[in-house]
Amino acid sequence: MLINDVESIVGISKKSIRYYEQMGLIHPDRSESNGYRTYNEFDIRQLKIVKFLRELGVPVQEIKKVLSNELSLRACVESRLLTIEQEMKNYQKVCSMCYKLIDANESLETIQIDQYFQDMNVLNKEGFSMRKVEEEHNKQIKAAIYSSIGFCLFMGAMAALMIYAQMQEPMPMILFVVVLSIFVVPILVIPKMLISRIKEIKKGEADEASKY
Repeated sequence: MLINDVESIVGISKKSIRYYEQMGLIHPDRSESNGYRTYNEFDIRQLKIVKFLRELGVPVQEIKKVLSNELSLRACVESRLLTIEQEMKNYQKVCSMCYKLIDANESLETIQIDQYFQDMNVLNKEGFSMRKVEEEHNKQIKAAIYSSIGFCLFMGAMAALMIYAQMQEPMPMILFVVVLSIFVVPILVIPKMLISRIKEIKKGEADEASKY
């Protein structure tokens, strides 16, 4: 079956499927006639295992070890369970802070910020943060926007140079239009690609397929 079928059956994006192939988690065959990747039932099973473990929060590198029998499934899950239990403790501490704020009816003027600030810093030093993913996504979105703007400015400048050159020393109109379109068409397409990219980032597909 082809990648569109796999996407529908397993419920992960084509981008994630290709990423897992690059990471060596699956090894689809390639059709000799057209070069398309073809996936069999074993590939489907592997991807279901990968998606399940990713939903548990298991890193891709650990999943690779499990699939290659370098790490047992039990050891992998036990390690993840320890991490989850620690995360639960940290979330419980955050919940306690929130309840404390509510019970004390704290306001901006009365909040004992030094104590709350200190408690949160302790969690931060332990590597816990409620806003890591959001911050990373914002950085990725800004990078995508800046690179898109830079690309559009470059292509726009090239198009302007083409127009100026045409005014100075005209070339056949058909050739001019063809060459100019090479610079103009990408500018028209970039906004759509940027929107698609931002959606991917917000859905988490940019985090090495971390959504799955």
